[in-house]
Amino acid sequence: MFLLLSAAVCIGHAADLRIVSLAASITQNLYLIGANHEIVGCTRFCITQPEDDIAVVADAVNVNLEKIVALKPDVVVAGGLTSPKILDSLNRMGIKTTSLPQPQNFEEICRQCLTLGEISGQTEEAEAVVNRAKARMTEVQKRIDRTKAPSVFMEIGRNPLYAAIPGSFMHDYIVQAGGRNIAEKLDNASTSKEFVLLQNPDVIFVVGMGIVGEEEIQTWKAIRSLNATRKGKVFPLDQYICSPTPETFVETVDTIISYLYQP
Repeated sequence: MFLLLSAAVCIGHAADLRIVSLAASITQNLYLIGANHEIVGCTRFCITQPEDDIAVVADAVNVNLEKIVALKPDVVVAGGLTSPKILDSLNRMGIKTTSLPQPQNFEEICRQCLTLGEISGQTEEAEAVVNRAKARMTEVQKRIDRTKAPSVFMEIGRNPLYAAIPGSFMHDYIVQAGGRNIAEKLDNASTSKEFVLLQNPDVIFVVGMGIVGEEEIQTWKAIRSLNATRKGKVFPLDQYICSPTPETFVETVDTIISYLYQP
């Protein structure tokens, strides 16, 4: 099995640390805390600067073990999509690993940023990022109209239709913005248009999906019986919100608040 977090953290202060990141959110957090110079490998979905010349060693779930071994990393940091078998294989080859599970809310996103600060030796920078994000969240939430709790449907996939549900940071976006998730009682993200029509949300968000997402927005707007359609409140949200840092999470909440409470 992969090493416990504390085992990975203990190498975080070594000089010239070499980190392989196996999740876009991990890479974004490492950039945010100033540890991008330590990243030697990442996924093809990670946003990096060309001048950093970081090798691509994985996609969302498939990992090239040979490439990782060749990079001679001090630690491989994986997200929730990486199979434990991959990490076990790396450990057997003498490469330290740690896994950060999919965060469920803003607090967990902040804690993972602090963990990455410990791993990379950027503890103070990570603490500063989290403190700024929490302070800004407090300011952003002052704009919430507490006399209202707009009902929200957040679509995160089509065919089948997927909703943001409790236990996910996508759900927490809605909660932090003062909305009520129409899927708050679902335990399965797969749902149906009939369910959405029955719940009749005040606001609909369609996350990413490119052209498909644009088509989906037009589909919802064509249903005149929906409150969201009548109120002109069917909105797109960028795909990047699916890989949040403390900073970008608050930015997204700020955006959602604007949509929920605008006239």
